[in-house]
Amino acid sequence: MRHLVTSVAPLPLQGGGIDRFIEPFAQFLTDFANMEPVLLQLLAFGLLLGGVYALTALGLTMIFGVMDVINFAHGVFLVVGMYTVWLVSTAIGISPFVGIPIAAAVLFVLGVGVHILTVEPIIEAPQQNQLIATLGVLLIIQSAIEIIFTPDPQQVDLSLGSLQVGGVFIPLGQFYALLIALGTMLGVRAFLNQTDLGRKIRGTADNRDGARYVGINVPQINYLTFGIGAALAGVAGGSIALFQRFDPFTGETYLINAFVIVILGGLGSFPGAFVGGLIVGMIQVFGGYYLPGTTSQILIFLLFILTLLVKPEGLFGGANA
Repeated sequence: MRHLVTSVAPLPLQGGGIDRFIEPFAQFLTDFANMEPVLLQLLAFGLLLGGVYALTALGLTMIFGVMDVINFAHGVFLVVGMYTVWLVSTAIGISPFVGIPIAAAVLFVLGVGVHILTVEPIIEAPQQNQLIATLGVLLIIQSAIEIIFTPDPQQVDLSLGSLQVGGVFIPLGQFYALLIALGTMLGVRAFLNQTDLGRKIRGTADNRDGARYVGINVPQINYLTFGIGAALAGVAGGSIALFQRFDPFTGETYLINAFVIVILGGLGSFPGAFVGGLIVGMIQVFGGYYLPGTTSQILIFLLFILTLLVKPEGLFGGANA
């Protein structure tokens, strides 16, 4: 994703000390007042990046919203999705776009297996137990990927080019990833609202004890939800593989930002995950252009802390999918 952020050259900074942070804001205000074309380009990049971030957070917020489980393995699930798309496209010759649903199926099976073996036995235990269990899953899968495929970065052999709309440069790889993200989010929302299984999942999320009383098989809902959340990570990882090099550790950055998005948008809120993803994407793109070094990531963490202090339930806290 880094190359996406830096596709527009960052501003040279002349000053030192506090000026390194004041000057970028002054430059941004000047560009905004002059309606510089670069702002429209940055806005497009922020939208592309934010949509993918929203998709990475969707599975995480679904698992937490239904099961109250914070899944530390979500980042490495993304990576499994990336390697699945890479494998089917390089070893078998299948189109990477066809590889994305294959990645979702692989991650669904993996997610159900991980849930049955590690999460379900301690589902009623204190939450820190689940954190440690999913962290262990992350380390095991990450190490397995590193041993099998080496730490060397991999890349899907795909050249999609770009298009220009009104002078705005749009890389088609990121554009297709955004379309996949939007389609997936709408599909998940329709599944939860229009299907019997979706309504059972929503009912379990609203009241687990009440769901048991009306005959819903809550353990079954748990592993299906964990599998769907992992499958969403597979779609997100496969979409990212369309335009970015990756290695066994790529999921870490996405996992951190996904946690920020989930907290910012509101735990368990799908609209919150979408809006939070756009906000984080915009901060990263505009910050990457105007601010020095990794200051944009610091701004994201400051936003995370501010959200916890001012509105800990998040922007859409309490809103259901």
